[in-house]
Amino acid sequence: NQLERVLSHDPVVRVAVDTPEGPYELEADWLIAADGARSPIRSQFGLKMEGASYEGRFVIADIRIDLDLPTERLAFFDPAWNPGNTVLMHREPHGIWRIDYQLPADETPEQALAWPALSQRINAQLAMIGQAGTPWELDWSSVYSARAMTLPAYRHGRVLFTGDAAHLLPIFGVRGANTGFQDAQNLAWKLATVHKGLASEHLLNTYSQERVAASREICEEAGKSTRFMTPPTAGFRLLRDAVLSLSLTEDFVRPLYHWRTSRPHEYSRSALNAHDDDSHTFPAGPAVGAQLNNLRLSNDGFLFDHLGAAFVLLVFTDQARLPQDVQAVLAAWRARGLPLQVVAIVPDSATSAHGCAGADVCVAASPERLAQRYGVTHPGAAYLARPDQHVCARWQALDARRLDAALQRALA
Repeated sequence: NQLERVLSHDPVVRVAVDTPEGPYELEADWLIAADGARSPIRSQFGLKMEGASYEGRFVIADIRIDLDLPTERLAFFDPAWNPGNTVLMHREPHGIWRIDYQLPADETPEQALAWPALSQRINAQLAMIGQAGTPWELDWSSVYSARAMTLPAYRHGRVLFTGDAAHLLPIFGVRGANTGFQDAQNLAWKLATVHKGLASEHLLNTYSQERVAASREICEEAGKSTRFMTPPTAGFRLLRDAVLSLSLTEDFVRPLYHWRTSRPHEYSRSALNAHDDDSHTFPAGPAVGAQLNNLRLSNDGFLFDHLGAAFVLLVFTDQARLPQDVQAVLAAWRARGLPLQVVAIVPDSATSAHGCAGADVCVAASPERLAQRYGVTHPGAAYLARPDQHVCARWQALDARRLDAALQRALA
């Protein structure tokens, strides 16, 4: 089945779908446009992306080969068989290795993917790493250009753009799939909450606001990586080559070419964050907008193993029970249908019974780890996180009024 056209997208979505049995129309409350880098929906809406498109073209060639090499990403700058250009190589699952090499400026994609050129270059790369003559077979190949671009808004009426339909990111720095997953984690809980009637559709505006800000940050980082891998001018090339040369002997230079910069964006300016919490008083730990830190527990498990698809209240306690007014607030929100999980974290010096009454999960960790990972130095502190595990409030002492206000704000 193929979506042919979006017929309307306010107050409901109507789409035309073509099938082998004939066309039909479908009506829905919301449409998620996850239709890829060449998004037909984006084209139909006439939406333009902002950002940079870089001139260099690369071939991706996945080959099946048996290589006794470490699992690491290899980068070759100005190799003898591809002078002035860049080659990347890394292991993938199931005996596949990816060779990713830059093309000369005057070569077309059709010429690059022709078998004589493809096989000659793959053999040259294998020879350069001491694997000449090792048998291999081609699994897949393609040509791409590096882009660092995003739509300025991801919500258009009742159509929500996500993944490559919303942003185009270069391969350098493993950002593309990670960013798509983060889009999905942000959108899923908000769409579910609106669908269940727990929040108005204004909550979905924050999906666009938060994820556009994340994409712009990633585009900026990706631009640095792309200019390093494919210098656009003689000045950039001189700087890149100087960094590579100096990094052989100077430690301070090495971070300049560390391109593995994919990380969760911190929603520090989100409209969903609490305004009257105690975040500024914590000496460590994830600030409001940042993602929760995983925590090694005293039984050698991990905190994230216990977290579900819900708002999560982490309570650092040595008490036997949550205060009654806090329990009342939690009960009221649960009665409305809000998924809400209470996790009590106790010092490992306490008995396992302490702090568990009124909590869904009780775990223990060392005081040193609690201080290091969460900035918690005394009982009574608490963190509230959204279902995508981003912190929306944290307090040195949990009280019912501020908890209720934080939950209201987190639902816009």
